[in-house]
Amino acid sequence: MAFKKRRIFDLRHVQAQQMATTASHRRSHPTHNHSHNPIQPQHRFRQIGEWFTENMRNYSQTTSLHGFSYITRQDISRNERWFWLVVVILAIITSIVLVVVSWYWSQETPTVTVIESSHFPTWNIPFPAVTICNFNKISKIKALSLLDQMQVPVGINRSELHNLFNLTLLPVDTMISNDSLHIYDRILNLNNLTLNRLTQQLSPDCIEMISNCIWKGINTRCDSLFQRIDTMEGQCCTFNYFGGISNNFPEKIAYQVPKRPYRVTGCGYPTGLSVLLNPMISDYYGTFFSGFGFRLLLHDAYNFPDENSETKVVTTTRESFVRINPESTYATNDIRRMDLSLRNCLFGSEMAMHGLRRYSFINCMFECRVRMTVDLCGCLPPYVYNNGSYKVCGVLQTNCIIHSKRLFSHALANLNFSLSIVRETDSFPCGCLPDCQSNHYVSESTTGRLDMSYFANRPTFNNATDRILLHVFFSDLMSTRYRTDIFQNWLSALASFGGLLGLIMGFSIVTAFEFIYFLTFRPVFNYINRE
Repeated sequence: MAFKKRRIFDLRHVQAQQMATTASHRRSHPTHNHSHNPIQPQHRFRQIGEWFTENMRNYSQTTSLHGFSYITRQDISRNERWFWLVVVILAIITSIVLVVVSWYWSQETPTVTVIESSHFPTWNIPFPAVTICNFNKISKIKALSLLDQMQVPVGINRSELHNLFNLTLLPVDTMISNDSLHIYDRILNLNNLTLNRLTQQLSPDCIEMISNCIWKGINTRCDSLFQRIDTMEGQCCTFNYFGGISNNFPEKIAYQVPKRPYRVTGCGYPTGLSVLLNPMISDYYGTFFSGFGFRLLLHDAYNFPDENSETKVVTTTRESFVRINPESTYATNDIRRMDLSLRNCLFGSEMAMHGLRRYSFINCMFECRVRMTVDLCGCLPPYVYNNGSYKVCGVLQTNCIIHSKRLFSHALANLNFSLSIVRETDSFPCGCLPDCQSNHYVSESTTGRLDMSYFANRPTFNNATDRILLHVFFSDLMSTRYRTDIFQNWLSALASFGGLLGLIMGFSIVTAFEFIYFLTFRPVFNYINRE
């Protein structure tokens, strides 16, 4: 107790001692200059220094920080005190460096995606959109009918009509001469047609390609499930697609179409979609494939079907089972509140699309490529939704459309980028940010020969020798769910920094308060006790 009492520091007592020392010094050394302040500035600085040193000595002796008490202990040698001073300084530097590195890492990776659950119910995930595209893009029956109905200008051979029909395929490897394009344009003008309308008239009908539909074990009208849309593959039939601003269902059944994507509450092919497809081999007229069948595109219900979709091929006289293992990713509210430059992702409602209902990375890339085509050709491709604000490309712009069509299979606009430039690209293409929330549909398919006896007792399918039976379904009741969250919030940052400082120095909130206490409250309390 006597030692602690001697350590109690009083600023007034020190000042009185220093003034008494100064007075005795003046008596022993009189001077005639009375214009100076009795307390010199260097004396004031010395008082402050002694006051700070004394409080730091008291703090070092009482604090719980590792190593500080050894710096001021009188029962150890001077060299030991210097050794512990060096250790304490190194510990402080190490703590600061580690805290700065931890903070830098949290800023470098502000978000993190982790597996939240591997048993997330699939009925909480929308069923994917199923887009079916026939290998055959031009119906032979419709083409022959138009050949008889369409007129040709004087001096033009009717064989040019065949070339005009093939033009609707928009080949990516063949350019058309300008003379031929002007001939095709004259033919269309004479028959009051456009290239887009001609494509629609020549495409096979969905109701003919999809002859029977079963949804969740119930026979359903196919025209109430499938609608016709324009895609990069031409005219296709799609189920559960809600990406467009409007739909193409018949008006008499449009009211029956749900406002949101379908969901299923079970797994296995009886709980999904089963369709009987008719490739109409005898109706083939124009195709890019050597076989007969369909391309199957599986994608999110709000995403435009493109090459990024899960793609399967189903061929004639086969029964195909497509099993889907969905994966869902969502973002927390902390991500939504985070600045866009830090989270580097967008929610579906945060950016408006030109002809699509919701934002997604796929939709953004599609519309970006469309804008490139508009800038290049001055018009909008016929297979893209148009709200009337853009001119639709005609026959004369076909070569430009064919050239721009190559853009839709590349992530970067410039096809001549070298690998070194691509590797150094630090921004997202077209300024499109990834999705904060998305559903991914991983699929597997199993195919077997279709048993034709299945149709033996069905009069409607007497000639069903080249049909395709397709089943699309969820393979499990449970799925994997991912969570995107911030890497460090204030609580995790406090725990991280506190853990580093506590591990190296034994630092805590109480020791921080002790430091403030010895510099502020302790002198005040000493002054009050002295009074």
